[in-house]
Amino acid sequence: MGKPTKTVPEKLQTRIDKLRSESRITIGAKTVKIDNKILFGYSNEKLEYTKNRYFPSKKEDITEEDFDTTILLDHVSLSLLAGSICNPPRGAGIIIDQFRKANQSLNKIIIGGSENKIVGKNLFITSVLYKTFLSINKEEAVDKVIKVKNRLAPFLESKYNLEVEDYTLDRDPTLLLDELLASKSITQEDIVKLTSELDSGEQNNIVIEQQISKQAEWLLDAMQEIIDREKLTTPIAKEYGRKLFGFPKIHTTGPEDLMEKILTKYGKNIIFGVPYLLNTNKYVVSSTGVSKSQFDLILINLLSDIEVVELKRPDEYLLEYNSSRGKFHASKDLSMAVSQAERYVSAILRDNDSEYKIDDKTIRKFIENEVGGTITLSVCRPSAMVIIGTIQKLAKPYKDLSKSVKKNVTKKKYDKNADQAYQELKNSYKNVKISTYTEIIETARLRLQQD
Repeated sequence: MGKPTKTVPEKLQTRIDKLRSESRITIGAKTVKIDNKILFGYSNEKLEYTKNRYFPSKKEDITEEDFDTTILLDHVSLSLLAGSICNPPRGAGIIIDQFRKANQSLNKIIIGGSENKIVGKNLFITSVLYKTFLSINKEEAVDKVIKVKNRLAPFLESKYNLEVEDYTLDRDPTLLLDELLASKSITQEDIVKLTSELDSGEQNNIVIEQQISKQAEWLLDAMQEIIDREKLTTPIAKEYGRKLFGFPKIHTTGPEDLMEKILTKYGKNIIFGVPYLLNTNKYVVSSTGVSKSQFDLILINLLSDIEVVELKRPDEYLLEYNSSRGKFHASKDLSMAVSQAERYVSAILRDNDSEYKIDDKTIRKFIENEVGGTITLSVCRPSAMVIIGTIQKLAKPYKDLSKSVKKNVTKKKYDKNADQAYQELKNSYKNVKISTYTEIIETARLRLQQD
């Protein structure tokens, strides 16, 4: 059984106890003071803040507001106090200001409870509406910044020859729905926005399944278009990222980076089918202090075990042909990726191994810290996966071989030997799986059809 959730009074007491480390703060039976000025009174039912505010990091650390704040306590309203409990949430002032601009003379806000109303100079607002107001305020603030940046962009590009990303704002459709319900009026633009998110006339579970299926099909088709490209240069990768996924060109550094961005954003459920996917953007450092390489992706599989994913370019060959022996072997890039993956798996298995570290922690300890509280690791058989190339381009095409090589091997035998060498290579490593982008896309398509 899990640990029982703390009651609201217990949570409140924990928050108040944290203030005891501040020598200037005095905690009484019902009040909290700073230098004998009351900051707030408290009980199990509510927090009643005075106009006094305490900001220890500022030069003038005690200031006075022009309104009082009361929090009617429950689990939700208490969570609105994200930082120190010394002061009411900053959103209280933002909301008071909005009502004052609407010609409401208010001197107190009461957050929580079950009613939204104005009584005299007191504003009552539920926790739900409070959070909605702040979400809209935050969205509009971001929208204003984006508009300014987009208007400046043409000057940066034409006058300074700087490449500037196109900024867009992803609006929260749930906020739009709240606004429509509140306004009791729906415009044609609103309908377009909502129907782009959901198919009307279907039950919710069917709608959700359809949307997931649509997104999965779109993702797999988009990835297929990328890997079908014969030569994936950095400019082409940047353009694919912008056109298909909306990634700013300036943020995509090349083909490997593009695939990493795609799989980080969409790979958890559709491609890998795992409960947790982590992109650390951290360097693994050897005991000599020399940077080795970055983890691309880390998966926590259904058994709560670790799988390291190394990504290579989708237009790279997996195999090289030794014409003197008439045999295929792993390409240099594939061999290096496999060796790196094996070293990481070995370090995770040993756990206390200090050869490779991230942020001065062993690899396993680093991962545990990253996913702690979200998922419990059970590291028994850590593994790795190297994703590289496509099944159609395992090795250099027969047509590109020299005439002297073609004299000693037919196209049929060359292609057959390449396929066989790849299958043998896939089964030759103990803890490392090798896969092409073709195979992970096709596996995802199969999973989608079965679902």
